[in-house]
Amino acid sequence: MKAIVIGAGKVGYHIAEQLSRESNDVVLIDTSEEALAPAREALDVLPVLGNGASPAVLEEAGVSQADLVIAVATHDEVNIIACLTAKYYGVPTTVARVRNPDYTLHAKALVHGQTGIDLIIHPERLAALEIVKLLKTPSAGEVSFYADGKIQLLGLKITSANSPVVDKPLWQLGLRNFLVVAISRDERLMIPDGTSEIKLDDYIYVLGRTGEFEGSVFLSGRIPDEIKTITIVGGGETGLRTCEILSEHREEGLSIKLIEKDPEKARWLAERLPGVLVINADGTRMDVLQSERVGESDALVAATGSEEVNLLVAMLGKRLGIKEIIVLLGRQEYAALADTIGVQATVVPRVLTASTILKLLRKRKLVDLSFLKQGQAEVMEVEISEDAPIAGKELRDSGLPRNSLVGTIIRGPEVIIPHGFSRVLPRDRVVVFAEHDAVARVQKLLGL
Repeated sequence: MKAIVIGAGKVGYHIAEQLSRESNDVVLIDTSEEALAPAREALDVLPVLGNGASPAVLEEAGVSQADLVIAVATHDEVNIIACLTAKYYGVPTTVARVRNPDYTLHAKALVHGQTGIDLIIHPERLAALEIVKLLKTPSAGEVSFYADGKIQLLGLKITSANSPVVDKPLWQLGLRNFLVVAISRDERLMIPDGTSEIKLDDYIYVLGRTGEFEGSVFLSGRIPDEIKTITIVGGGETGLRTCEILSEHREEGLSIKLIEKDPEKARWLAERLPGVLVINADGTRMDVLQSERVGESDALVAATGSEEVNLLVAMLGKRLGIKEIIVLLGRQEYAALADTIGVQATVVPRVLTASTILKLLRKRKLVDLSFLKQGQAEVMEVEISEDAPIAGKELRDSGLPRNSLVGTIIRGPEVIIPHGFSRVLPRDRVVVFAEHDAVARVQKLLGL
């Protein structure tokens, strides 16, 4: 497949890197030589200097032979025009990242069969959906669903030395309804086996049947309370979208506060969000947070446009004793700093954007796909075909690499937490975890 990626920022770089790893022919376009330099040095891609919305530049990139154009440049207009131009040249699939709500609210005018864009990605809405998902799963730093919602993956931080899982090999834990499928330690993610041990401050991924995680909560050393009162600091696009989604669940007894510093924007938000208490104040001032009784909130979401401000809000929230804090970040590098503050979860729109685009592209072959820790590992949901090399074999004899594992087998209505003697059959759905180095081998065994 030939793919053209427009925009060599962090999202574009990540997408180009993943596509090139899969032996695709990738062209990366940007107006800045400085932005292209890292890709020129480290990736097997063709860098092109120029405006990705220009027909001449697209022709230089070979647009008429391209199967896919992904536009993730800084400006929405460049992304929109680039995709429309690519469609004119006959590119089958075009994807544009668009932030401006004036465009996304009228997306149907742009997404229009052969004359428009096939997919528009709205990073702030993706971030809002991720925030709401995390609020519905207290204590989890990440949440994903597979097998039409039957299977749930939680990311949990081990914060208590008294947790009964610390310093014990997994085979001794007697875990039945769920499985520890990945462990992140010192920024290194690994797929464990039965001899692997969980340490204090590890970040672990646990997979099991949705709704049966009550027994796994002890892994993090915390018993989460149900979240009913939520304070959001920052009335930008992400804060607005989060409030709109949460407002759909007001019948569940949710109480939502939104703190916005700008008076004009606060008035507009109050009109737009009738079910939300909008407060015009500076959310970085402790006296404001105290006077508005923010410390009584079950959860705090720091969603301003500045990651430094968001981290400051998180620190103040910790001082007020709020247990569940979610921070919006512009850069993944700040996640480690948020972790030292004691933040439960971070949301990085650019990572969500890249993962969403790659997931949609790869779902041509897979039922579903997720990435853990910036692509250090992949989670693949696959329906096993008759001719897949793994079909009919017990997992212990399947040839799966050591740094991979099958987390669940879905056979009709049955959800199986497998062991070495479990057998994968044709038409089963399996959820498989693999470190980056094992992905190609695992895909071959799964018949992809």
